[in-house]
Amino acid sequence: MTDIFPILDYTFNWVPTFILAFARISAMIFLFPYFGYNAFKPKVRVMFILMLTLIVLPFTGTFNFPMDMSFLLLISLIVKEIAIGLFIGFGSVFIFELFTFAGSIAGKQMGLGMAEMMDPTQMIRSSLVGQFWTLAMMVGFFSLDFHHFLIKIVVHNFQIIPIGTGHFPAELGEMYVKAGHDLFYVGLQLAAPAIVFMMMIDTAIALMARIMPSLPVFLIVLPVKVGMGLFIITISMEIFQTLAEPLLQDTQYFISKTIKLIS
Repeated sequence: MTDIFPILDYTFNWVPTFILAFARISAMIFLFPYFGYNAFKPKVRVMFILMLTLIVLPFTGTFNFPMDMSFLLLISLIVKEIAIGLFIGFGSVFIFELFTFAGSIAGKQMGLGMAEMMDPTQMIRSSLVGQFWTLAMMVGFFSLDFHHFLIKIVVHNFQIIPIGTGHFPAELGEMYVKAGHDLFYVGLQLAAPAIVFMMMIDTAIALMARIMPSLPVFLIVLPVKVGMGLFIITISMEIFQTLAEPLLQDTQYFISKTIKLIS
């Protein structure tokens, strides 16, 4: 007759460990680019998370739960694991929000403020130029194996932050506040050429309107601004090729530093 106690002990150790690992990975995948987008059906995403959890679980080891573990203790641990996953996932989102923000500013200056399209990843309406820049950088990150880096993070973060451990120091909040500041700063830098160029065009058209009062300004402004805006977008593709690798390195450093601070 098989002894049931080792089976119960094995179940008591691994089932809560699986739940905690699943909670952390779910939070990360929810925010990760590519994997967390709404274009993925919920069933596919859940199966992908389950597969990752089953692959990662043997490397995490079991967490030594107290024998008198209560349901509230398990809930608090789940919330903690979700928070860890969200902090790690936020680090990968900043870089794409940067280009969405910069593109929305540039689009408004080009006269495309009302030109929106359905974002195929988030299933929401957003700026046309911002979506173009975001998708362009997404293709660049795919070519630099950024998706492989994200999957490695899912595995390696458990080695640095074992299940049930981790804390949230004040430096972590300061780092994210600084990251938000840098997002707006770099976003304005990326949009600066379009802003300055469009201001020059507006000034030139205003002078022409003063010199030639009969000039049909409203018929000229929009085609000229859109045409020059498309020219700027074409030039920006060369800039993105230069920025892709440094931005990827900065993102990797930011995520790695987040994991070290939490550990």
